[in-house]
Amino acid sequence: MSGGSCRDLRKYMDDPKVTDAFGVLISGKRGYKTIIEKSPKVLRCSNCNKILDDDAKFCPECGTKVVKEEKKV
Repeated sequence: MSGGSCRDLRKYMDDPKVTDAFGVLISGKRGYKTIIEKSPKVLRCSNCNKILDDDAKFCPECGTKVVKEEKKV
């Protein structure tokens, strides 16, 4: 029995050719722009794993200082 592919295709998500092809699959027309929803990253405490507010500087549960990851450009 053959299984499905296990390839990670996330690197192609932002490729305009892929979004164009996906739009054709969904609508049947060229030029249709679909909205691909991406989950927002949840900020968690590195010590106790509590979910934190985006503007938190310290964890309200354990008091650990929040270190936010900088976006890579």
